[in-house]
Amino acid sequence: MNLPPRKILLNPGPATTTDRVKLALLAADICPREAEFGAVVTAIRRDLLTVAGTDAATYAPVLLAGPGTAAMEAALGSLVPRAGRVLILANGAYGARAAAIAAALGIANRVWRHDWTQRPTAAAFEAQLAAGEPCTHAFWVHHETTTGLLNPLEEFGAVCRARGVISIVDGISSFAGLPYTLAGAPVDALIGTANKCLQGQPGLGFVLVRRPVLAAATGTARSVALDLHAHERSLAAGQFPFTPPVPVVYALAAALQETLAETVPARAARYRACYETMLAGMTALGFEPLLPRALHSGLLTTFLTPAWPGFTFDGLHDFLYARGITLYPGKLTDRDTFRVANIGALTPADLRTFLAAVKEYLDAR
Repeated sequence: MNLPPRKILLNPGPATTTDRVKLALLAADICPREAEFGAVVTAIRRDLLTVAGTDAATYAPVLLAGPGTAAMEAALGSLVPRAGRVLILANGAYGARAAAIAAALGIANRVWRHDWTQRPTAAAFEAQLAAGEPCTHAFWVHHETTTGLLNPLEEFGAVCRARGVISIVDGISSFAGLPYTLAGAPVDALIGTANKCLQGQPGLGFVLVRRPVLAAATGTARSVALDLHAHERSLAAGQFPFTPPVPVVYALAAALQETLAETVPARAARYRACYETMLAGMTALGFEPLLPRALHSGLLTTFLTPAWPGFTFDGLHDFLYARGITLYPGKLTDRDTFRVANIGALTPADLRTFLAAVKEYLDAR
């Protein structure tokens, strides 16, 4: 069969995937209650832990149908007890989304609103935990794709561990794209999704939870469909508690095999090479990054939209889209920006293709 033409996706997920992952979607129809499908689910849970650098005795790998936001809601709604309180760092749109979820679920919380273009320090984080009413949990986004900024992972996790605070981290756009492991990062719950740095298809999220933390939160869930405990009990037997997106499960199994074959350090190095190629080319063309380079994640870069005569983001987007390249708008409310991600099954050659098309657009202007 002929696959559709390959596209270069420079949005922060869904990412460009390989033909192997696309073809995995064509698995034969199967009832997800069959043992054959359960074996695939069990393999995915094992492989997620391997990618994370941990094991099933330490972390429960809980799969959920839905986007990364559903996994975020499941983590907050299932792990923060009725008598608990969560500190939420909001220095981007996704920290703000977590705050909206906590409010909607009636979870006691304190929102730490921080400048979206600055990285908070571990000392400031500890001061926030020490201030006001005590917090039993803390939530932050590791990689804020609002701007491309990385918040501390190991440092914040160590602060939480030292204070007896349960840490819940949104690793949705950094998991498998940066060379960290749960063996080295003291994080209690890490949220991820299939369709970003794992290079799978959208429709599956997951939460890797330290088993004592999950056990201690029994009966906490504020949702039936997003109950981590119910999912873990069912998944331990190889089944989702509700109907899963079966083709996406097969695609994730294939994507995990590719991840393990490439290795996370090698993938991170490939992403870094794509970033270096892209950044050098965009700055040479006159585009200005929003953040200083020291704050760049190397996974996504936000650029200020230039005030050049005749230039618009929409015009550039449409020009590139017609050539099989997808660019993404910004999310800042006080500045006009756009974003270039370099995750997915991309190589530096793809970023050079992108740069040549941008130059073509600018020359045609």
